[in-house]
Amino acid sequence: MRKLETLKTSLTRRQRVLILVLAAVVLFGLLAATVFRDNTASVFRRISSAYSQEDFAHNAQANSLFLGMDDNLLICTQSQIQVFSPSGTLQMKESVSMTSPALNAAGDYAVVYDVGGQQLKVVAKDHLENELTLPSEESLLCATVNDKGWVAVTSKVSGYKAVVTVYNPDFEAVLTIRLSSRYISDAVVTPDCRGVYLVSPGQAEGTFENTLLYYTFSSREEPTREVSLGSNVVLSILSSGKCWILGDESLLILDSSAVITASYDYGGEYLKMGSLQGDDFAALFLSRSASGSAGTLVTVDDNGKEYDRLEVEGQAMALAARGHDVALLTTGDIITAGRKLDKYIAEPNQKGIRNLALYQDGSVALVSSASVTLYYPSGDKIDNTTEEEAQ
Repeated sequence: MRKLETLKTSLTRRQRVLILVLAAVVLFGLLAATVFRDNTASVFRRISSAYSQEDFAHNAQANSLFLGMDDNLLICTQSQIQVFSPSGTLQMKESVSMTSPALNAAGDYAVVYDVGGQQLKVVAKDHLENELTLPSEESLLCATVNDKGWVAVTSKVSGYKAVVTVYNPDFEAVLTIRLSSRYISDAVVTPDCRGVYLVSPGQAEGTFENTLLYYTFSSREEPTREVSLGSNVVLSILSSGKCWILGDESLLILDSSAVITASYDYGGEYLKMGSLQGDDFAALFLSRSASGSAGTLVTVDDNGKEYDRLEVEGQAMALAARGHDVALLTTGDIITAGRKLDKYIAEPNQKGIRNLALYQDGSVALVSSASVTLYYPSGDKIDNTTEEEAQ
């Protein structure tokens, strides 16, 4: 007791106040832990359940291609095309030898080809559907597939500036267009599978101009219609329901008769990334500066109208769209949202994620340098059926 009295008298007023404050903090912490114990535990359960418990390894490199196809993940390297289930089960493995692999997809189909080479493979869901090897004197310029499985192959052949061959789902050549006066940068079969669109770069009055050439399968020799795409440099093209053309200045949407039904102008902003793989919408990452890192995530419907836009900090690394969802990977965050962007989740990018792909159900394949992790933005597997009905 005497020691306690001695301690009391030896402490200054400030020291006694500090001890009382510390005691109050400890007491409050114990009380809070008791009251909010269940809520705190549920938060930790939410974070842990958002990631699958098992990763699976991949042998892809930094420049490899990743694409969500329904519930599967397609990985394309210079030496292999692989399809994995969400749990990491290898569904398909095809050896290839490609110097510059490229990928185009629509619906349940994807075409993988070697730019400047001779190899082309068509993948449908989880299996190899068709393949093509050009003779050594020919080389592939580009290839596309529409959501019905029709393939358009553009190749370089001696004596012509471009040759476009259309293959039906049985991979029978139904149309070949040989052009000696025009270059062709892209070609895609129309959504109604009755014709093919060819994108021809050229000049008009001394300035760059892209022209869309529309051939019906019955016209064959001459285009049925020619449409100016302006100075847009075509970066990507998709034929699914409608024809979507992603340019460096604007997004164009056409019907099956070469009529531009809608467009979305970037308003002077720079297109950093874009995805046309969403159901009836496009996802764009725009920046006010050509060299800037921060930008805006924008989603656009098939009428050329914005769903919404979301300001994003950090350098964008990957963008994916699938179903009704969109995912953006930056140096700081993994951002996932529905196409309307009214609700979004930002998860810190703390696992060294370098790329991502989006599945039809809204779950995300997070790709690190050596493995893939399945991520559920809501914490649980998503059922898009009710959302699709609601929209």
